[in-house]
Amino acid sequence: MKKEVVPQRNSLRFSRKFEKKGVLVLALILFLLIFGILNMVSIYFFGMPLSPVAITGNVVDSGIVKLYVQGSPKVITIHSIANTTYDNTSYTCSGAGHPKCDNYRYLLPLNVTANFFVEETSGWKYSLYDLEHRVAIETETPFDPNTTISTVRWGNRLTVYADEVDGDWVSQEVVFTVEVPNSSPILGDINDTIFVCEGKELDYGFNASDVDEETLDDDITPKNPFYTDYIGMSGYNVSLFKIISGTLTASKAGNYVETVSVTDGYGLSDSAVTNITVIEINNVPSMENLGAQTVWMNGTDSTFYHQMDVTDSEDGTSADGDMIFNLTWSKDDNFFDINETTGVMNYTPLEGQQGPEGGLTYFLTVCVLDDPLASAHANISLCAPRSNNSESVCDSFSLTVTNENRAPVISSYSPLTTSFTVEGTTSTTFNVSVSDDDMVNAYPDIDWYVDGVLQTASSVENESSGTFAWSAGCGNSGIYNVTAITSDGLLSDSQSWNVTVSLIACPVTPEGGGGGGGGGGGGGTLAGYCTEKWVCDGWQVCQNVERSFIAKSLSPEDYFGLKEICIQNQYDDRFCGFQITSCQDLELCNNTPSKLPKPSERKICYFTENPNCRDSITNCHDGSCELLVDCGGPCSPCPTCSDDVRNQGEAGTDCGGPCPYACEVEKPFRGISFVIIGLSLVSVVALGFIVTKLFGIVKYHFFVGKHSTRKV
Repeated sequence: MKKEVVPQRNSLRFSRKFEKKGVLVLALILFLLIFGILNMVSIYFFGMPLSPVAITGNVVDSGIVKLYVQGSPKVITIHSIANTTYDNTSYTCSGAGHPKCDNYRYLLPLNVTANFFVEETSGWKYSLYDLEHRVAIETETPFDPNTTISTVRWGNRLTVYADEVDGDWVSQEVVFTVEVPNSSPILGDINDTIFVCEGKELDYGFNASDVDEETLDDDITPKNPFYTDYIGMSGYNVSLFKIISGTLTASKAGNYVETVSVTDGYGLSDSAVTNITVIEINNVPSMENLGAQTVWMNGTDSTFYHQMDVTDSEDGTSADGDMIFNLTWSKDDNFFDINETTGVMNYTPLEGQQGPEGGLTYFLTVCVLDDPLASAHANISLCAPRSNNSESVCDSFSLTVTNENRAPVISSYSPLTTSFTVEGTTSTTFNVSVSDDDMVNAYPDIDWYVDGVLQTASSVENESSGTFAWSAGCGNSGIYNVTAITSDGLLSDSQSWNVTVSLIACPVTPEGGGGGGGGGGGGGTLAGYCTEKWVCDGWQVCQNVERSFIAKSLSPEDYFGLKEICIQNQYDDRFCGFQITSCQDLELCNNTPSKLPKPSERKICYFTENPNCRDSITNCHDGSCELLVDCGGPCSPCPTCSDDVRNQGEAGTDCGGPCPYACEVEKPFRGISFVIIGLSLVSVVALGFIVTKLFGIVKYHFFVGKHSTRKV
């Protein structure tokens, strides 16, 4: 009798089959998951997948098939650059160091094809011409198609050449434009500390670059004694400037905190703070030039009394008693001495001191020694040879003792014509010879004057003759008086010339630039003549024109002139204001008239009742002027690309946006690396565990379970 199979047996078989399939599916899913993690690790660390095979939903391939028909026109097609304007930032760079930038160049892809066969080696060349500056950037430079080239800002003319196989070179040209948003100017390096010695002029150069090639305005705050001056351009985008000053006297010694800035006219700027230290030195005392002196044996002027006139920047004057004097004689006469602290000489000659012939000249030297500085600067060695040591100065003079004084005489002179005419730029040499019967082996002083003004540099002592070369200079005309005077200290003789000067115009000098800082034009020497270097202090607070006129601080002429300018600027009476400043010539030329015109010391401004750092106006208040609207000067510093703050629309701190620096590509968080490594290790362990379990399950179901079927 047949045995019936229990119904549960079929169910058990089905369950086991389903279990085996489920285990296989689960194992496959876990395997793919772990393999994906390991593949991601391989790409992250090694840049390539574990398998060179990429699984995608579609298989796509592409290529270019060239079909050349004999006799057809030979054409080069430039696919990637068209006759258009490129203003997308993805095609431009923001400054040196950008991955798409090289010396402010802008990289564009150059993809080209030709409808003819091109030589495989050196078959392609290109030239690039800068239309803005009219200069060749590249000239027939070899390249491979589907590459990138460096272009320039503004207009470009690109010419591509291809060498046909067994043929000639073929060319194709395209003109395009690269536009870039306005960028902030960038100051070059300025020392944190600048040293200058007392008695010198500061002449410190600095520069600022601007990729937009704009004319920059310079400024320094506060002004006086330091100013800025525009020098010129270096290349297309570097402006050259200087921090300048006049001669820095002892009263200017000390430390100055200065803010140097440049602006581009579009509300962008850069600034730097520097400490300028004027190092105090021990100045040499200034002593009068005593010259020839005479004393009689009796009667009037029979006593020689004189106090040396000495001034010292640190120790005052002779009368203060802070310096030490001494007197020496050329021989061992020593008829009198000098007061050691006051510099007074008091001498009445005795009989016989006039010599056997009734007159005798003695030669003496007086010296003065000052005190050292009470506290010397640590860097005073920069001012060598000036130091902290005591300084001295001496003056030699002659003293004639006589029974009866006779006046010195001018024995000869030239030019012999005492009235003549010359051109303003023509130099005339004057000469005189002198003598004095009372002087033995000595001569009286010779001094030169022009229109009554002593020409100190041409004065001589104890010389038999004197020479003076003079010209009125360009731009001057009229009648001038030149006079030579010889003196023994009591009596004198003179010779004069009347010179008629005809006008010679001065050469035209380019005006100095530089906006805000120096405010003025040039300076120095022009064809041997002194030319002005004008500088101006900061503008004062804006005053209301109407109120100033009512207060009678403006003349009617100035009032109506300012009102007219306000109308042109569309300022009504309420907001019509003016500012004043003070300008001076650092060269101290004293030309009449000036070779370079003096800058205006007054300008129109927008008047507001209470100027402050929140009124949306660029104005002056609290002792200085704002650099831009409500920033700089008395307000907080203006945003720059060097202030370590993310502002003014920057993409990052001091990079991107208006800054000519590209932001660095952000690197992944380092912790991610550790996470991936950890996941990899866990995945390897899990994969090993799954494989072991999978092998056990498969072994059981396919080997053990097959031979252990239970029959019921």
